[in-house]
Amino acid sequence: DSGDGSQVLCPICVASGYASGIRSRKEWFLTANSSGGAVWYTGIKQAQIGAIYHQGTKRFSGLFGYQLLEETFKMPALNVSYGVQSQETGRTGTSVTLEKNFARGASSLNLFGGVSYRTSEDFGRLVAGFKYSPDDKIFFGNQFDGVDNNPFVQYVKGDKSYGVLYTGSKKFSLTFGITF
Repeated sequence: DSGDGSQVLCPICVASGYASGIRSRKEWFLTANSSGGAVWYTGIKQAQIGAIYHQGTKRFSGLFGYQLLEETFKMPALNVSYGVQSQETGRTGTSVTLEKNFARGASSLNLFGGVSYRTSEDFGRLVAGFKYSPDDKIFFGNQFDGVDNNPFVQYVKGDKSYGVLYTGSKKFSLTFGITF
């Protein structure tokens, strides 16, 4: 969390359309890695809209996330989303996820899980992810997209994040995120 309250959360999950929340007083979020890049507008209460370019498929896709139920102390948030459901293949689809955040001092843990339906398949896949930070600067996490794990490490400084992603447990990619 920077001095002005901005925080870049799980750019891998967010770019993939799992609606693992973006929290920022600023309205725009940009993230990029070797698979492509995404831009989100977060200025609508409980909604996120955006676009992504996937390098492997050479195409643009829309992104949408909406929080049907806000997180409370006892209950997780309920999110619905549309976006890229695989960092590696660029396949699009929809997902419904539950998301819960836990904080103690400077440390935090974000958990999400649910079901994803890819447009290229006629069945659902379980998706899940976590992100842990001991100090609100360094984050460790993983996004399971229903087929592959996508572990990442991220460093946040102010409105920017820098990291490494192991896409589909097959190739390393540098990541970058910024809120503005």
